[in-house]
Formats: sequence, structure tokens, C-alpha cells
Amino acid sequence: MPIISRPTGDPQHPNAVKGESVPTLELREVLRIVGERYRIILAVVAFALVLATAYSLLAKPQYRSTVLLQYDPTATDSLEQTRGAGMRPMVANQEMMATQVGLVKSEALARRVAENLNLANNPDYVGQKGSREERLVRAATRVQGAIAVEPLKNALLLRVSVSAPDPQLAAKMASSLAQAFIATSLERRYNSTGYARKFLADQLGRTKIALEESERAVNEYAIRTNLFRTPGQMVDGKSSEGVTISVTDLAAMEEALNQARIKRIAAENAWRAGASDRVPDNIGAIAPLIQQRSQLQAQYELNARTYKADYPAMQELAAQITRLNQAIASEKGAGLSDQSRQLLAAYKAALQTEMDLASRVANAKSSVQDERVRSIQYNILQREADTSRAQYDALLQRFKDVTVSGSIGQSNIALVDDAKVARAPYSPNLIVNLALALVAGGVLGLGAAFAAHVMFDTISQPADTRAKLGLKVLGVVPMEADGALPWQAVGDRKSSIAEAYYSALTAIKFSRAEGMPHSLFVTSSNAGEGKSTTAYGIALLSARLGKRVLLIDADLRRPTFITDKQRSAPGLAHLLASDDTLAGCVVATAQEGLSLLPVGALGDAPAELLSSVRLPTLIAEAVAAYDLVVLDGPPVLGLTDAPLLASVAESTVVVVESRRTRTAVATDMVRRVQEAGGHILGVVLTKVALTRSGYGYSYHYHYSEDSAAGVGQSKPRIDLGAAASHG
Repeated sequence: MPIISRPTGDPQHPNAVKGESVPTLELREVLRIVGERYRIILAVVAFALVLATAYSLLAKPQYRSTVLLQYDPTATDSLEQTRGAGMRPMVANQEMMATQVGLVKSEALARRVAENLNLANNPDYVGQKGSREERLVRAATRVQGAIAVEPLKNALLLRVSVSAPDPQLAAKMASSLAQAFIATSLERRYNSTGYARKFLADQLGRTKIALEESERAVNEYAIRTNLFRTPGQMVDGKSSEGVTISVTDLAAMEEALNQARIKRIAAENAWRAGASDRVPDNIGAIAPLIQQRSQLQAQYELNARTYKADYPAMQELAAQITRLNQAIASEKGAGLSDQSRQLLAAYKAALQTEMDLASRVANAKSSVQDERVRSIQYNILQREADTSRAQYDALLQRFKDVTVSGSIGQSNIALVDDAKVARAPYSPNLIVNLALALVAGGVLGLGAAFAAHVMFDTISQPADTRAKLGLKVLGVVPMEADGALPWQAVGDRKSSIAEAYYSALTAIKFSRAEGMPHSLFVTSSNAGEGKSTTAYGIALLSARLGKRVLLIDADLRRPTFITDKQRSAPGLAHLLASDDTLAGCVVATAQEGLSLLPVGALGDAPAELLSSVRLPTLIAEAVAAYDLVVLDGPPVLGLTDAPLLASVAESTVVVVESRRTRTAVATDMVRRVQEAGGHILGVVLTKVALTRSGYGYSYHYHYSEDSAAGVGQSKPRIDLGAAASHG
């Protein structure tokens, strides 16, 4: 919907800043545009309907055959899952389905279908031009374009359709496409397992070599360090090594030592029990010796209070006591029986056996400790061998699984419904094509209508002036049909242009409560819109009504008005740059009561001259001397001259050429004038014709290279010296 800009002074937007455009959206403006451009819309719709009808009648019928495929991502899981792994839940993955859609529409699959059906040699399908490879490429491209894939919602199903000009061919292509898709799925699976088998075989070879080297290192180290172990077992893929011979011997010797210790204790107890129960036979000979030993021990203890142990007398007493102990033991042994001697011998033998075994156990423990130090490196080598063995077993199991899965032709694509021969063509559909053409033509027609409105959005009638600019129309000036110059037609009282300017003059007079303004500035947005003619017409007709009128040519860049007298006399440019009086530069014209202040010699800086403080003073002087001062200024364009002149004039009249001035340009002109402080009375719509004139406008507005005399190729001049002859 277009944006309608409403300028200042709009009663519907009282809060709008002066000169600011308030964008609004109005349905009635849209309807107005549609009403104005309805011919474009109807033409586009009619053209679309004609094209749709021609296509439907002339296009070759197309037939479509459809197959239904099932995609089951878990179909091959039982062959690939590892031992102990549970069943995966089946989840409809949109990415997986999208992948299958892309595979069905792939170029490789289309080429395979073309090869299977030998479409390259079918002249009705690809023609006869080119080599077989070129025809095959064309056939594959056409097959690929004829494939349509539709995934069914909430299901792992694909509806694949293929279209062709022949129903039999369409069914064959759809069926061949399904079979080729299943075959390519199996091939991709086999190729992937073949790569896996090759990779696993290489890894198995490397792992086997590493396992052999690690086991060889273990055995060599065991032989070199004399680490002999009992045979072990495999537990969870790891070898459980047996104990060493030294450890076995140590355990056996410790067991024997324990048994010898038990026997020695038993023999000792038996011997002591027999010795304590029997009295020796020579007890009479032993008693005096025991009494003598007791006396010597008592004397030794008494002398020990006085002497040390190394005293000779003390040493002598100790020697005597020792000899008595030996004598008593000898007498006791001589007095024992044969049975006592046997018990003692058994005890001594058991004691000797225990001592021998204890010595051997100590030696075995030292040997085991030495073996433990040597077993550290052995265990490291053994762990490396176990790791290599575990890797080898895992790779071997995986290699077996891959080999089995690759050798079985299991696919995750299954054919549910095969293709059937179509009974009627699906395309072209006349009703559908007409409906689409109607919708598309309506949309394109509306777009074309609004595009034409934007491109050619001009002010063509008084209603546009009020609706688009928010200004009232002061006058509507027609275009002369006989081709006469507008300023010449103004001088002819009988012309329609003169009548139009009389009407505009009356509208200006009654446009404000104070009546006719004393100073009036006339401008336009672009050159050639009738601005100077309008200024001349207002001034001329006011002079005919008996008023003293001064027409000021304020276009310092491209002056318009000339007279027969004083063509080189000083004018407005001179007055703005000096303190001379107005009367010395005013030139009389052929019309009584109408005077002209020409530009005179052109200056180098028009904007600086118009920006001087001299301009308001000069206008005030002219207003005091004349009844009406009309300023013909330059167009607004992008220059600052027109806003400066509008700010010093009492009122401003803007001139808009019908069907040429763009709405945006006119709106910008009004905004700039109002921002400069100019009071716009209204719009004079010029060049209104029954026949439509050309569109377009130009922003090119150059400095004039000639003087006020009008020499050279400048814009058309109005000669006021000859104007009265048309009166």
C-alpha cells in the first residue's frame, strides 16, 4: 500500500511541523490508483490468461508414475552392532530423510536410470543430435528434472514420482529409479565395508607383528634372567602367569620347616619328660659333687662383693664351678638308662633337621627377593604383550563382523508400492493454469499499476493539487492548441490563456482577507513550467486594470525579460551590489503602468547577492513606489535563490506544469519555500491539455553565459517592448 505524504497546512494533521510531510496509509488512495490504472491491471491479467491458455493447449501432455519406498535405518543393525549392545530405538530423523531425498534426486542416480533404460538411444526422449555421451548427459539431466520426492509426514516413507511424455515410459522410469536406488544403497554399503575390511586387515597385520615382538621380548627376558614360571591361564583377554620355581620351592621348604619344628618340639618334650621321671643309678656319687658346687657358688657370691670377676681368685672359683658342672653332667649321663639315651638322640636329630631347613628357607627367601626385582621389567613387558593381544583380538572380531555384514545383501531401502501406468496426463491442467494465471496476473497487474504510479506520479489535475500538496488551486492555464507562445497568448485578451490568468488574478485577490498582496513571488520546481509566463501574465493583467506594477526579473542566473530600451542598463544585480536608487534602473515597457526591473549585467555570485541585506530594503522601496511588485525568480531545484526571494516577498505563488511535475518534487518545493518563511497562496496549474503530454523532468539548470541582452543560446526571452502589440 503506498505511503501518502501530506504537507503542512493539512487540517487533518494540525501538529505537523511546517513543511514536514506526514506519511499516512489510506485505502481510498490505493483504490484511486487502482481506478486510474485499471487498464494496466486488466491488460496484465488478460495477457497472463492468454499465455496460460496457449500453454495448456500447446504443451505436450505429461504422465506421472509413482513408487512408494520405505527407509528403515535399523534394517542392518543386527549385522553391525557389537556383542552385548542392545537394540537402538527407532527415531524418525528429519536429517536422515532429507539425505535420502537428496540421494534420490542425485545426478548419478538419474544417469544410472538413463543407462538402464537406454534413453540415449530413444529419439523421442532426447532426439538424435550429438554423440551418445552427449545424448546420455541430456537424458540424465531430463530424468533428474522429472523426479519429484515427497517425504510422508510422521513416517519413514518416500513418495517418488517421475514424469514423462509417455505413460509406459514414466512407469518404467519410476520402477527403474526405485530399483537403482536400492542397488546403489547396497553398493554404497558394500563399498564402505570393503574399505573397512581393508583398513582392518592392515591394522590386524601391524598389531600381529607388534604382538609377536612383545611376546618374544617377554620370553627372551625370562630366559636371560632365569625367571621360570609355572604354566598360566587366560582371564578376560589377559594372561595369568604362574609363580616362579623359587616361589614354589620356598613354599615347599616352609611347609617342611613347619613339620620339622613340630617333630623337634615333640622329641624334646618326650626326652625331657623321660629325664625328669627317672633317678640316675649313681645318685650317691653325684650328691657330694652337688654339695661341693653349692659351697663354691656361695663363696663366689661372697667374694664378688669385694673383688671383680677378672680377679685371679675369682677366676679360679669360676673354673672350679665349671668343672663341677661338667662332672655332675657326666655322672648323670653315666647313670641314665638306654631308653633315655635313645630319647636324647631323637631330640638332637630333630633339632639338627630343623636347623638345616631354617637355613635353606632363608636362602630361598633371598632368592625370591632377587627374583621380585627382576620381575618388574618382566611384568612391564608382559603388560605390553597383553595390550597387543587385546587389540589384536578386538580387531579380529571386528573384521569378522564387517566381513559377514558385507557379504549379506541387506539394504535399508525397501520397495513398498511399485509404479503403475498412468491413465490420464497430470499436466497441463487448464483449470489450474487459468487459476494460477489469474492470481499471478492480478498480482503482477497491481505491481505494474503501482510501479506506473510511482514512476509517473505527477500532478495532472486540480484535485491532485489539493490532495497531494494540500494547497488550493488559484488557476488552471490551458495549453494553446495553435502552437502560439504562451507570453504572446497572454497579451491577447481573447485567448483562453489570458482568461485563465484573469481567473488566477481574481483568486489571488480573494485568497486572503487583506486582499491583493503588495509583493508577489512566482516560482516553480523546475525550469520550463510556465513560471515566467505566469509572472508576466499577473503583472500585465494587473497593469491593464489600472495598477502600477513593477515586474522584477529576479533570476540572476538565466534572466527572462528584455525591452527595446536600455538593454545594457544596470538592473537588479547592480542594485543589490550598490546603494543606487530603484528609479534609476527601472525600465518602462510597451504596456502602460507596467515597469520592468531587469537583471542587468550578470554577477558572479547570485546567492551572495540575494543573501545581502540590500534585498529586503530594495523590495520595500519597490512596494512603496508601486501598487504591486511581481518577482519572477528562478525555480527551486536544489538552489537557494528561490527560498531567499520567498522569504522577502509578502506572498508566493507556485507554478506546477500538468502531467510533468512529479508529486515528490512539488512536495519538496513547497516544503523548502515554507521552511524559508514564504507564505504560499496556492498553485497555478499550467499547460493543462486534453491530450496527454510527455512525462519526465530534468534537474539541469545552468548559469547563462550571455548578458542581459539575450545573446547566445539561452532560454526563451519575453520581449516586453513588443508585448503590447498583442493587447
